[in-house]
Amino acid sequence: MIKISKAKPKESQSIRQFEQLVWNETDITSPYDIVSFVTYGYVFLAEDTEKDKDKIVGTIVAIKTKDNEIRIVDWIVHEQYRHTGIGTRLYKRLRKEIGNLTMIAYVESDNTASIEGHKKLGFKPTKKVKDPFFIGEKKNWLVMKSK
Repeated sequence: MIKISKAKPKESQSIRQFEQLVWNETDITSPYDIVSFVTYGYVFLAEDTEKDKDKIVGTIVAIKTKDNEIRIVDWIVHEQYRHTGIGTRLYKRLRKEIGNLTMIAYVESDNTASIEGHKKLGFKPTKKVKDPFFIGEKKNWLVMKSK
């Protein structure tokens, strides 16, 4: 059974390890930043309570901007659990928490699965940007918004 719940600060490092595992990258979020996201932002977990007690299989991480919009920082579902509705459930839980605030997601322009998933959730591409995280990337990203 998949349980969706609001993350607790004590789960911060487990979330970070999950991000690193799924994306095979070590620099997703720092050990210090993730606890701030959990404490002051909106972080929800999808956990498989049957296969492995409280094994994280998905997460959504978001923060409120100075413009009173919700910026999606991460939306991750483990590859084995994709196309099962977990990503949609995570977004619905976030929506329940934030009400009618606008959500903004940056999606790599070649990530068609994420683009299509966001469109199904009511997001619309608004513009293309390069290097939205100021790390020297040459890739294009789509800015997607949802009401």
